[in-house]
Amino acid sequence: MKGIRLVQREGLDLAYKTEMIANAEVWRPGTVGMTAWYLQRITGLGLVGYLVLHIFLIGSSLLRGKEAFDRMLGLLMGSKLFLVLDLALLAAVLIHGLNGIRLILFDLGVGIVNQKKIFWTAMGIALGLFSWALVRMAPELLK
Repeated sequence: MKGIRLVQREGLDLAYKTEMIANAEVWRPGTVGMTAWYLQRITGLGLVGYLVLHIFLIGSSLLRGKEAFDRMLGLLMGSKLFLVLDLALLAAVLIHGLNGIRLILFDLGVGIVNQKKIFWTAMGIALGLFSWALVRMAPELLK
């Protein structure tokens, strides 16, 4: 399978440095590249949905006055569902952010050959940070 020539600038052939990664290899279902692509899109949509909901809830309660805002905030802050949704938000932010950093590195030509290692390292960091947050929030969840 032939690779694609990505960039040729001042004698630097990036496709040669990346060992001629073929499009078909990266986009095949079940590969790390496709998994990362799906995760980026799903978490991005989830974060946009969260922002829309957040702006709607805060904005509508502020328009109804201070008492309505305090009541809504008290309802959310006293709910275990709110903590679970906060954990889901944290997971989405970690996955989307770390995968985004990985993509920025690839745009700069760093680590393209080691895509799998970088992806799993990023997801390992995300899992570690999420686990730490879960341990810290567990007492509140188990009350």
